[in-house]
Parts: sequence; structure tokens; C-alpha cells
Amino acid sequence: MTIKKNLLKVFSGTFLFLALFSFSCNSQNNTDSTTEVTTSKSLPIVINGTLKNNLVDKVYLERMSERNIPTRVDSSDISSDLKFHFDTTIPEPGIYQINMEGQQVIGLILDGGEILDIVADGMAAPDKMPEYNITGSPKIETFNKIMTEVQNFGQLRQSLEADFQNAKNPKAQQELRSQYQMALNNNRETIKPLISELGTSLSGIIAANNFLTPELDGVYLAELKDKLVAEGQDHYFAKIFIETIDRQSAGMEGSPAPDFDLVNLKGEQVKLSDMRGKTVIIDFWATWCGPCIRSFPGMKQAQDKYADNPDVVFLFINTFERVAPEQWKSHVQSFVDKRGYQYLNPPLDLNNNTALAYGVEGIPAKFCIDKDGNIKHKSTGFLGSSDAVYNEMVEWVEGK
Repeated sequence: MTIKKNLLKVFSGTFLFLALFSFSCNSQNNTDSTTEVTTSKSLPIVINGTLKNNLVDKVYLERMSERNIPTRVDSSDISSDLKFHFDTTIPEPGIYQINMEGQQVIGLILDGGEILDIVADGMAAPDKMPEYNITGSPKIETFNKIMTEVQNFGQLRQSLEADFQNAKNPKAQQELRSQYQMALNNNRETIKPLISELGTSLSGIIAANNFLTPELDGVYLAELKDKLVAEGQDHYFAKIFIETIDRQSAGMEGSPAPDFDLVNLKGEQVKLSDMRGKTVIIDFWATWCGPCIRSFPGMKQAQDKYADNPDVVFLFINTFERVAPEQWKSHVQSFVDKRGYQYLNPPLDLNNNTALAYGVEGIPAKFCIDKDGNIKHKSTGFLGSSDAVYNEMVEWVEGK
């Protein structure tokens, strides 16, 4: 389960917007209700457009808010030869759209300085999606290549998941796992150079945030953040990305594990610094998180394996609960009692600060803290089987 932070909300909405806007209706594109953007900043943008249909009289350039609400930047009349033209400025890098009076809407990621040529249908037809073509921006072309690769991989993943569900024996399932891993590796090898090519552009920030992971790409993400800081980029998306990477860096492998002082369901104090010299396994979870619950049997098996080893500690830290703070303890206690999960005896992260200090954005999130108090391993999500969860814990503890 993913815990959506501000940046991820914005970017996820952006991709829904970019992927779907050319063939879906927009309930928020009433251009009469928008107002002109006023700003002291001035980033030039030139857009030349040609429509294939004469259904509209005006085209609007609009800026999208973090909630995908458009605000008008400029407008252009449609000439007799079905052309429109913008030679204007935008207030800052961001998500924009070309709105053809609601008949067709095209999403754009703009940094400023682009000179674009757009050819578009200019209307929605009942029998096909409205089409368009954008030239003049290598960054947009590269970003579209990334999106195509990601979409193709998503379709392949769905197919493999369906085959996995229908597989009759473990051998077939293992083969499908191998196919998935190979496809995942190929996807990463294809898109990562393209993302690197985009650099510190807004397209590069969005692609890195959505398609790279701190576990596998932490060095690149940290370097991208440092470049944004060095360049003095202070637009909205840059600020949120920098804040996100700063928060995530606290939970990177090899970094000191943030200390915490929590209380478990039994009322006992649980302080990480008191466990120095031990191997500590931390499992962040919530009662509403299905993958968390599915990982419990494997975690219980691992906990039982080391039950007689005083140098290995398992902590099931409950976090991100969707209840009021005053109801949190009773809510979790009821869950534990009804499910028979007393072995969890979870410390309660009542304000989510511990999870945030570890850079947790998705749960279950597991960490292995070594005897020196450093993060040795981390993982996010359910591995697919209890055996896989158990084997990962054994590898972490025994260093295999």
C-alpha cells in the first residue's frame, strides 16, 4: 500500500492527466470560470498550432494546479486557415494544457523556452480518440518514449500476473517470476538512460519521481536533488522533490537509523537506542493494509526462528492509521485481539513521525538495523508469499 505524499499526489494526477486527457472529458475545463495568471516571473513560450477541424473559435493555454484545476494563462483566436499562435510567458515550470474549448485538451510539461508545433484534430469524435502531434521539444519526445515503455511494461506485467494466478504448479509460477524479473530489468535498463537524459528539467523530475525507486536508484535521486539545489531551482515541483529526497535519505541503506521512543500496546517503552548491539527488524504496517497482513505469516515464522536469540529483535511498528489519535490504541488493540495477532505487540507511531523519519512512503516497509545502529537492509511491499518473506528475513539476519 502506498502512502501518498504531496509530490506523489501531484505527479500521479499529472500522469493521469497526460495519459487520459486526449480522450476523456474534463469536468473542470469551463474556460469562462478561469482567471488570467499574473506573476512577476517571465519564462517565454511559443506554440504554433494547426487544427484539422473548425469546430472551435478559440484555444486557451492553461496552467494546472496541484489539484488539476486549470487557470488561464493566455488565449488565441483560430484563424481562417485553422491555425493558432501563442507567443507568451509562463510563470514557472509546471503542468499546462492546450484547451480547445473543451473539444480537445492536450497536456504539456513546460520548463519555459520551448518553441512547439502542434497539429491536432481539435474535436472529440464518437468513434475515435482525438489525436495530436507535438514537435519542437526533445524533452517532450524523450518523456513520451519513457511513457510508452512504462505503459508497455504495465501491460506485460498485467498479463504475467494473470498467468501467475492461473498457473497450476510452483514450477510454472517460478518461470513466470523469472519472466517478470527479466521484463522489469529490461524496462529499467531502457528508461533510466532516458530519465538521465532529461536531467533537471521538469520532465526529468517527474519521470525520476514516478519511475525510479529509492531502494535501487537512491544515488541518482540524491544527485538529481543536489543538482536542483545547485542550480537554484525553486519552482513548486523542484521544492517538493527536494523535500521528498531529503526525507527519504534518512532511511537509506548504510545511513544511521533514526532513533525513536514509542509505547507498545502493553504500555512498555520501546526505544531503538536501547537495542544497540542487537539486530533489529522493523516492520511498518497498518490495520487497513492488505499486503501488510499478508506478510505477517512469513514474519511470524522468522520471529519464531529467532525467538531464543536475545540478539535479534522484531518490532512491528503500527503507523499511518486512519483513525483519530484518541481512538488509535483501542482500534489497533481490537484488530490484534480479533485476528489473534498478539505476537505483534506493536509500538504505536501515533503521529507517523517515526515512519516519516525513515522515509516510508509505502507499507509494508521493512528495515534491518545492524548492531551498530545503521540501516543494513530495507524493502517495501509484499513479496508474494510467506516463504519469500521468511527467506528475506533470514538473509537479513544471517547475512547470507
